[in-house]
Amino acid sequence: MQHLPEESLVALALGEAVEGGEHAAECAACSAEIAAFRAAAQRVRAADVVPAAPPAGLWDRIAAELDEPSATPAAPTGASDASALSPARPEEASTGAPVTSIEVARRRRRFGAGALVAASLASAAAAASIAVLVVTQLGGEPRATNVAEATLDPLATTVEAARAEVVERDGQRLLVVDVDELPEVDGYLDVWLLDPDAQQMVSLGVMDASTTQLALPGGLDLDAFPIVDVSVEPFDGDPTHSGDSLWRGALES
Repeated sequence: MQHLPEESLVALALGEAVEGGEHAAECAACSAEIAAFRAAAQRVRAADVVPAAPPAGLWDRIAAELDEPSATPAAPTGASDASALSPARPEEASTGAPVTSIEVARRRRRFGAGALVAASLASAAAAASIAVLVVTQLGGEPRATNVAEATLDPLATTVEAARAEVVERDGQRLLVVDVDELPEVDGYLDVWLLDPDAQQMVSLGVMDASTTQLALPGGLDLDAFPIVDVSVEPFDGDPTHSGDSLWRGALES
């Protein structure tokens, strides 16, 4: 499966339309990464980010990477003047028009990671978008590698077909289960891996969102437990499978 490139995932997380964007709606791995980018941006926006004056030579360094003439902005007169802390781009220096978060995202390919991090010190308003852009480069959310995938057939008339993927991220295997909408059930949804005869099973955890990621135990052999099963479990304290399954499907590499 050909996943979307990182810049497209970032653009989708920022609400932009991109070529091939319909793939994300059908791919659990790409949807999970977009959700992670979005969550990272929300965490930064919610943080108490204090603007700081840009260090000496900041714009010269950025302009050098852009291969454009240097235009050093005037030093800010006070910490409360947030607009003075944001350096203007050369072509905008005469008007003083600010660089928006979307513009920063669109220029990702033209900046190095070091310049982006330095620029984040200069503007609290740009911090959220820059954090999203550099998160994969700095190791916050490593790119996932697809290991196996499955179509989960509905076993009840109240649900539609679902999807599952096993991805590997930073050495950890994850099962990503993606459904169009979580059904209302009397109890909770539990995710299992079953052997081909459905006689042995491993419980992975609770499915509490339309896209849920669950870590696979280390050393678990997917060839021995290739069947993904999502069941409805009552709050009765019994850890065994209820026998009431909503989805089931076999993983294929």
